[in-house]
Amino acid sequence: MHNHNLPNLLESMDPGIVLFDNDFRVSYVNRALMQIFAETSREEIFDQSLLQMHSGASRAKLEEIFSLMKDSSRQVSFSIKRMSGGPRDLFLLLKLMPLLDNSLANSLHCCLVYDITGLIANPQRRFIKVPVTASGEIHLIDPEEIVFIKAENVYSQVATDEGEFFCDLSLGLLEAGLSQERFFRIHRSYLVNLARVQKVLRDGNAVTLLMADSDSRLPVSRNRAKDFLVRVGLK
Repeated sequence: MHNHNLPNLLESMDPGIVLFDNDFRVSYVNRALMQIFAETSREEIFDQSLLQMHSGASRAKLEEIFSLMKDSSRQVSFSIKRMSGGPRDLFLLLKLMPLLDNSLANSLHCCLVYDITGLIANPQRRFIKVPVTASGEIHLIDPEEIVFIKAENVYSQVATDEGEFFCDLSLGLLEAGLSQERFFRIHRSYLVNLARVQKVLRDGNAVTLLMADSDSRLPVSRNRAKDFLVRVGLK
C-alpha cells in the first residue's frame, strides 16, 4: 500500500489544544486552536458546551467520537471529523487524552486538534488521499488504490489489495468527495472503483460484481443496476 503515515506528517504541525470537562465545557484552549476556528468567536467557545456548538446528527456523531476514543478496547485514540459551515469544510484529526485528578478520576479531557484538510482534500472538496487505520496508526492512501468501500454504520471499511481498513468517514461523504468518473455507488452499502471491476455477473435481474484481485462479489441493487450497466457500456 503506497501511503503516508499521518502521525509522521503531523510532527511539523502545531496542534490546537482544548481542555474540557465531562459536560463538554471548555476551560482552556491554545492560540493554534483559535486559528483553526478563526470564524468562531471566543464567546462561542467558552460560553457554551462543545455539544451546543453542534446540532442534530452532528452532535450525536461528536458524542460517539469521544465515546469511542475513550474506549480502551479501540486500537487508537484518533478520530477524523469533518466540520461543515462557513466558506469551507474542515477535516480535523482529533486525539483525545483523558486527564486524571488527584483521586485518579477522569474528570478532564485534553484534545489535540490537527487541521489536515490540505493533506486529504483539494479546494474543490475532492479527496486527494483517504485516511484509514492500519496497524494502530492512521495512514493516507491514494484513491486509485481503493478496490471498493463498504458502509460500516456511520463509518466505512476501505478495501485495497492489501486488505480492508477502517475509515472514520461515512460512505456518503467519501462518495461525494471521490471522483465520479472513477467511483460508482452500486448499492446503499457499496461504492466501487470502476477500474477494479473484473467481471459483471448477471443472473436474471440480479447483477453482481467480481472485483479484481479479490474474492469479493458485490451486489448491485436493482434500482442502480440499469445506470451501472449503462455506465460500463453493457446496456
